[in-house]
Amino acid sequence: MRLFAGLRGRLVVALVAVTAVALAGATVALFTPLEQRLREDALSSLASSAYTARQTLEQLPRGDLSRRSPALLDVARSLRHIGIEVVVLDRTGSSLVGADPDLDLRVPFPQLQRTLRSRQQIREVVGEGGEAEAVVVVPLRTAAGEVTLGVRKSLKDVQRARAVFLAGFERAAVISLLIAAVLGFLIATRLVRRLRVLRAATERGPGAEAPADASRDEIGDLARAFARMQQRLAAQERSREAFVATASHELRTPIAALRLRLGLLREDLGAGAPDLADARDQVQHADEQAERLARLAADLLDLSRLDAQVPLRREPVPLASLCRATVAEFDVSAGAAVELDAARAGTAMGDPGKVAQIVRILVDNARRYAPPEQAIRVVATEAAIAVENDGPPIAAADEQLIFERFRRGGDHDGHAGFGLGLAIGRELARRMGGDLRLRRSGKPVCFELTLEPAPPEALGPREPEPAPQRAGGRRPSSSSSR
Repeated sequence: MRLFAGLRGRLVVALVAVTAVALAGATVALFTPLEQRLREDALSSLASSAYTARQTLEQLPRGDLSRRSPALLDVARSLRHIGIEVVVLDRTGSSLVGADPDLDLRVPFPQLQRTLRSRQQIREVVGEGGEAEAVVVVPLRTAAGEVTLGVRKSLKDVQRARAVFLAGFERAAVISLLIAAVLGFLIATRLVRRLRVLRAATERGPGAEAPADASRDEIGDLARAFARMQQRLAAQERSREAFVATASHELRTPIAALRLRLGLLREDLGAGAPDLADARDQVQHADEQAERLARLAADLLDLSRLDAQVPLRREPVPLASLCRATVAEFDVSAGAAVELDAARAGTAMGDPGKVAQIVRILVDNARRYAPPEQAIRVVATEAAIAVENDGPPIAAADEQLIFERFRRGGDHDGHAGFGLGLAIGRELARRMGGDLRLRRSGKPVCFELTLEPAPPEALGPREPEPAPQRAGGRRPSSSSSR
């Protein structure tokens, strides 16, 4: 019974069962109409023979239409040779020719009496199985007056033909079931072998080489999907290892600096006459390291949410008002000024909070590299936001590198950052159906966020846009990627 517990046995049984059901349906659909059709054909053939005999009788002269005349006997013998019994009655019901041309026998033909009375033609099959007979009785007018012709033939030939056909069908059914079983076993064996290869690859883990399957069926699609999954898992595993290693390294630096500053502060405060100026300096540096740790924790939380595929909101986002609110968060005294041009701003589809986060990342990243005397420009258009700065150009080798996690351009020149901001921004943009790209690497450096335009039915009245403004307010926390 273990054979039928697995997929192979079940597939074989299912294929044989389907073949058996199809054969049973064919038996019901074919044999009942077949027997009826054979009966009808036999009756039609008998009626045709009766019609031929009728024409012959109608052409005989009056003298040949007497009892046991040679002409009548010839007609009877010609039909008897093909297995047809013939009876000819005159208008009084007396037999002119009986079933045996050599004997004047009256064969019981109930249909003859009915035709004698009604003068109506009769065509019917009487009896069942091996006793079935086809009967045709026709009235006719001859030179000797009204005559009744009756012919009948046994349908044993029909039963024999049916039996021969049934025997052939049974042999074909047995052969079909055997072929179905063999083909089912071969097909199921191949399918099971391919599935076992997939299972073995699964048990080897994400780093195992995925099995190659060039077949264009569902299992081939499954194998290719599994190969892609293996590649994604391997990439995620490498990313996780790099993440853990880099995060440990990045965390170690600010924590060590924070402990150092706190240790120096403790020594200053433990001295008899503490140096308050130096203590304030240590507190300031400790606060900077704590802020750096907070930014790193926030970035790591964003990455964990991206990796967990947390769903984002999708709604119309007025880019003008969003950019104004975001630009206003940046403190003019803490770096380069930020100018906003939203005269052509439209409405895009996305998550308002995540769109604002991407703009903060771009502006904060630009302020790290732009000269303090040169303003940063934020330009909002129909479904895009561009951030430009006059900082140092980005090397061609770094144009894609800066969008990878924990990777920074070669020209960061010691600027603080973890190489997460642009990576987070691009992943958020693509999760919202848009993209974040470096539109221009030379001066001015320009990063552009593109989103899907909002459909017309989602658009409200367009808000008026004031003249370009400069940033004011506090400076948000965000990571640099350059």
